[in-house]
Amino acid sequence: MTIIDNLLTSRRAASAQLLLAAALWGLTFTAGKVASARADPLNATLWRFILAGLILTPLAAKAAKGKVFSSISPKDWLYFFLSGLTGLVMYNFFFIKALAMIPASRGSVIVCGSPALIYLGSVLFFKEKMKLAALAGILLSFLGTAWTVSSGRLWTLFSDGLGRGDLIMLLCPASWTAYSLIGKLVLKRQSPLAANAWSVVAAVLLLLLLTPVFGGSLSQAADYDLKTWSSLAFLGLGGTALGFTFFYRGIIELGPHRAAAYINLVPVFGILCGWLILKERPDFSLLLGLGMILLGLRLVQKN
Repeated sequence: MTIIDNLLTSRRAASAQLLLAAALWGLTFTAGKVASARADPLNATLWRFILAGLILTPLAAKAAKGKVFSSISPKDWLYFFLSGLTGLVMYNFFFIKALAMIPASRGSVIVCGSPALIYLGSVLFFKEKMKLAALAGILLSFLGTAWTVSSGRLWTLFSDGLGRGDLIMLLCPASWTAYSLIGKLVLKRQSPLAANAWSVVAAVLLLLLLTPVFGGSLSQAADYDLKTWSSLAFLGLGGTALGFTFFYRGIIELGPHRAAAYINLVPVFGILCGWLILKERPDFSLLLGLGMILLGLRLVQKN
């Protein structure tokens, strides 16, 4: 097999892994919907990351070759805790809480506007140049999100306001944007695997402190049924450990921009899983909102 054949094979493998990552992340909305029926948001988030940490931390420790702590500075730990707080604790708390109120398919469409928000944050905080097409893409993505949360009736946003579940789910892309911008600083010094693993550890430590403060406890997990535990196991092992590992491998083989394009498939899988598993039938307004968001993201990614 020639070098070109090897390269094509590795790219095909990376594309397959990115497709699997998108499918896993799309399915997290269905799993989160199921878990939200029995699990408190903080407890559900805690157990998700305990399970993910059992997979990720040994991998990160092995990759560090015995230099786990010597390779991490106090500033790195600060970034890990900020990443854990924003993208893991806050995002997943809002994620589980919102899914107790709104359909999984609807949530997946609301969240998929995150890349446009991240691009806007990069312009504001990292002085990236914004082009006119990218600005149009951001506005179109926001319009698609507004269309989705209003079920195609934009005027109700001014008269009736947003539903509580929609408002909470909108905090997910805001939290993910903060996490991603902090991640740009982390990845200047740490590998993607280390950044992900130690942010998960930081999130678990934060949740162990926060859960009792808000009236939760690890003992509540004794009341979870098999369906709830299966959902939490999937969120931790599938959505976090495998999903992020596949995505990072895709970044290495294809580069960040090509890998990011696969994120556009997440709401597609989210809607499909919600329909097949939860019997949530997508209406025309949801599909039209998704179309506007995906078109907007395409404009952003081209710049």
